[in-house]
Amino acid sequence: MIRARNIDVAWRSCINTILEKGIKEITEDKKQETRETFCATIHLSDWQSGNFVPVNYIGLSKDTLLESYIPQYISPEKGEHVYSYGWAMRKRFTFNQLDYIKNQLSGGKNVAFAQFWNPPTDILSTNPPCINIVLFHKLGSKIHSTIYIRSNDMARAYPDDVAGIYTVFLTEVASRFGGKRALGTITTISGSAHIYETSINELRQSFFGSLPTSNSNPRINNENLAGPILLRSQNLREVLSELEYKFAKYSEPQEEGQFYLYLGFKLEKVDVKLVELEHQVEGILNGEGELGKCLRFYKAKTDEGESVTIDQIKMAKRKLEESKLSRRIVITPNNPWEKKYDLNPLVIQFLVRQGRLFTSAFFANYSIEQVPLGIFLIRAIQKEILNGNKISIDPTAFFFMPCINDSRSVKFSDILS
Repeated sequence: MIRARNIDVAWRSCINTILEKGIKEITEDKKQETRETFCATIHLSDWQSGNFVPVNYIGLSKDTLLESYIPQYISPEKGEHVYSYGWAMRKRFTFNQLDYIKNQLSGGKNVAFAQFWNPPTDILSTNPPCINIVLFHKLGSKIHSTIYIRSNDMARAYPDDVAGIYTVFLTEVASRFGGKRALGTITTISGSAHIYETSINELRQSFFGSLPTSNSNPRINNENLAGPILLRSQNLREVLSELEYKFAKYSEPQEEGQFYLYLGFKLEKVDVKLVELEHQVEGILNGEGELGKCLRFYKAKTDEGESVTIDQIKMAKRKLEESKLSRRIVITPNNPWEKKYDLNPLVIQFLVRQGRLFTSAFFANYSIEQVPLGIFLIRAIQKEILNGNKISIDPTAFFFMPCINDSRSVKFSDILS
C-alpha cells in the first residue's frame, strides 16, 4: 500500500518495493524475466501537484505521451492496435460507457464504472487489456476514481496509464460536475505489479542522484478522499473483528446517510465454518440469481461479433490448467453487452506462483454486512478452479472500494457464534 500526493513519489516508492521484495518469475508468452509483487495498491491524493511524468522516467517522454499515447484514450478507434483504452471505453461494447457513467452519476448513483474486459475474447487472447475496471465514486463535489489493473509494468506503463485515466476519463466525467474543481483522487490496484529484468539497470541509473519533486506544483485537491485502509488480520475471525472496529472509527458519511470505507485485507485462512453461508454460496454457483447466471451462463459477443454463452469458472479452470503462469485468468460477472453493472465482485483474478494460488477480488459499493458472504463465494470458486490440482489455495486479497452501511455500527457476532 503506497500513499502519495502525486505520481512522482508513488512511482519511486513502488519501484523500490518491487526491487527489494519482488518474486522472480517468467512471463507466460514471451518468456521474459520479471520481478513481481501482488496487488500493489497506490492512492494518489493530488495528482496535478506533481510532474506530468516522474523525474528521469524511463518510459514515454511527456511529448510522446501528449502527442501519441493520450489521444488513444480520447479516440473510439483502436487503429492498428489489438485494443486501445479509448476503444474499450467508447466502442468495444457498441456504446460509450463514459456517457453511461455520467448519466448514472447525474441520476443519483454514487458509484459507476466501465468494464474493459470481454470474457469470451480476452481470457484466450495473447494481448488482452491490462486495465479491467475503471470506477468512479461521486462524493460531495468531487469525483474519485479507482482502477483495477490485472497486469502492470510499473517501470514503463503505470505512470502512462494513470496520466491517461486522469487527464481523459476522470476529467471527462468531472466535466459534468464542475470541471477541474471536481477532479478528485485516483487509486490503482495492480494485480500483478512487475518490473522486467531488462529495465532494472536503466531504473537504477535513473534513480541515482535523482529525487522526486513532491511539491512541484501548488496543492490542487483540498478535499481528499482518505483512500483505502489495510486490515492487518489474516484469518476470518480476526478480519471481521478488526473490520467492526475500523468501520466504526474511520468510515465517512455519504450524502444519502450511508457510511462508507475503502478497505483491503489479505486472508491466509478461513478459520470458521459457516454452514448457512456455504449453502447460500452453493446456490449461487449452481446458477441461482443474477450473479450465478452471469458466472455460469455469461451471454456476450466476441470482438468478431459472434454471440456466445460461456461458463467463466470453467474457462478460468481450463486456462489455469493450460498455463499456470498466466496473468489473464480473470472473471468479470458484470456484462456491458447487456448494460449490467450491479453485480459483485467486479473482478476476480487468479495467479499461480510458487505452488500457491494468489487470488484478488475487487468489490465496489458492497454492504459491509455481506463481506462474509463475499469471502465464502470467492473461497468456493477457488476450490472449484483448483479441483484436481495440488496447489495451495491462499493467500487471497480482498478489496472493497467502497464498502457501505446504513450506520457506523456493524456486528458480526451473530454470524461467528
